Amino acid sequence: GGSEEMPLVIEHRSVHVEVEDCDDLRASSFTVLIWVKLKSMSDVEGFQKEAGWPCFLCKTRTWNNGFGLYGMPDGTVRFYVNEWDQMYAETKLTKLDVWTCLVATYEVDSKACTGTLCLYKDACVKDTRSDLPPMRRNDAPFCIGATMWGENGWYALHGTVGPTLVWNRALVAGEVARACKGKAPLNG
Repeated sequence: GGSEEMPLVIEHRSVHVEVEDCDDLRASSFTVLIWVKLKSMSDVEGFQKEAGWPCFLCKTRTWNNGFGLYGMPDGTVRFYVNEWDQMYAETKLTKLDVWTCLVATYEVDSKACTGTLCLYKDACVKDTRSDLPPMRRNDAPFCIGATMWGENGWYALHGTVGPTLVWNRALVAGEVARACKGKAPLNG
């Protein structure tokens, strides 16, 4: 069955979770998993400074270091490392009001000093990018559901966030499938 944890319903842009920076959030290789149920990608409710750019999760202050998972007005979802508009893997979210499991992995080959980024939707690989530089680390908190970006205001998800998990290594496809299978939230 599903997960009985209480999801975070984001009804206002300041509703979000912040996890203080720590060594566990600075791993060279990592995996993040987030369950989301979007109401919209638009700004009809005033959730975002710029319409259609929801932040699902991130660990950055500048969008030019760390990592993040964000949406775009056309329904594209991108997971990036270092450069939000250049070093990313992407997929489309075509259905609203349904639970979707998004998983992003980033694995650094210490010998080659390059990384591979992989984005999954409901346990299926949707996009992969390789030969990326190691992640530039930062001291930003890990934000889930929304982030405040300087004077530009809030970038908030409009919908519900379920369980969000972080591993300090890149999971392989079979592990991603097991992490997603049967774990959709029952509430929300």
